Amino acid sequence: MYAGAIVEQAGASELFARPSHPYTRGLLHSIPMPGRPEGERLVPIPGTVPPLHAMPEGCAFAPRCGLADEACRKPVSLSDFAPNHRVACFHAGREVTHV
Repeated sequence: MYAGAIVEQAGASELFARPSHPYTRGLLHSIPMPGRPEGERLVPIPGTVPPLHAMPEGCAFAPRCGLADEACRKPVSLSDFAPNHRVACFHAGREVTHV
């Protein structure tokens, strides 16, 4: 969930194996995990959560997302990404190449 809305829905093993929403990926990159190389820095999610009374139009995560574009200003809802895996993102599955 991000800002009170479900952004990705999948079983735990699927979610950890194939995180597909930029927020989910950001969360997983920002927490310590066993097996990470020693000294590898965690990657914080840039920006801050907008106040609930001032949410942007469209995707609430767009102001913090490295993939955000004009499409992200439109309403987005959960849609099938893979079997039993739903994502609310126009760019689900794409890698962020810039921050």
